[in-house]
Amino acid sequence: MAFSREQASRYLAEANSQGRLAHSFLFSGPGGSGKRRLVTELFGVVNGNLADPADFHRIEPESKSRKILVEQIRELEASLRMHATRARVKFGVIYDADRLMPQAANAFLKTLEEPPDHSLVILVTALPEALLDTIRSRCIEVPLRAVGKSALTAEESELVGELFRIIAADGFCVMTALKFSRVFLGILGKARERIETEHSALLRKDQTAYKQTTDGAWLEQLQERLSTLTESRYVKARANLILKIIEVFGDALRTKHQSPFLDLAEYSASAANLAARLSSGELLKRLDALQSLNDCLATNVQEALAIEVAFLDAFGPAVQKPNGQVFAERIVR
Repeated sequence: MAFSREQASRYLAEANSQGRLAHSFLFSGPGGSGKRRLVTELFGVVNGNLADPADFHRIEPESKSRKILVEQIRELEASLRMHATRARVKFGVIYDADRLMPQAANAFLKTLEEPPDHSLVILVTALPEALLDTIRSRCIEVPLRAVGKSALTAEESELVGELFRIIAADGFCVMTALKFSRVFLGILGKARERIETEHSALLRKDQTAYKQTTDGAWLEQLQERLSTLTESRYVKARANLILKIIEVFGDALRTKHQSPFLDLAEYSASAANLAARLSSGELLKRLDALQSLNDCLATNVQEALAIEVAFLDAFGPAVQKPNGQVFAERIVR
């Protein structure tokens, strides 16, 4: 059973007041379900007026491949072993925990099972099924459900709107695939520009504040870290955009089977139109092409080519081969 964020917050507060709060949690749920807010609410509930940001330790993917590495886990473990600044309980939080690499996940098992004294560990993910079973079995899972309306970013909203517009105008054909490839790459370009602008502003601010008080090495390290973080955030934005396309086909499939639960509830009428166009089997094959795209982009493939090939499978004429075979064969050729 999935909870609203408000329900989960109440249950956790009650468990804390009764001294029954677990030491390791897994907060799962789709984007916009309130996972991160629930973490900060629990930190406040557990520590009250002693809550101090210095006792809130977090990691998330920062490498260009959007992986959480064993070095990050070691740093988190070291932070949890230190005395708290003010808080009663230190928090160790791993955001996007599905990006834990096996070596990092295995290195964290002992800490997850027995966190240091006066500490609590929370894993946060939209894809709990991607975690190792040994990780999930050591946590109390708190699944959150999506709120009534999906929390789309401006880029995601533009993407989904353009997708439905192009399909309505041209149906499923090569032209649709090529048109939507151009739209997708254009939105990706705007996402990268936005991220780079945000990080450039942050760097300029710190350069102004610290150039008179450091030897320059710290600022060089910050610049390198922001460069890496820019790539990481871009990859995450790209993955989220692909996820929204997957959700479009997923909602069409759910509509075909009379499920009331949609990821993009505000587009329910468009999902119904899409469901009427394609059989369940065809929807599944096109979903498979999109899921294969994310896997392919994690390798050293040329981005624009991979996207165009995947979209030909997802939005072109009827797909003939399941399980990513068409996509894989075209990339190899």
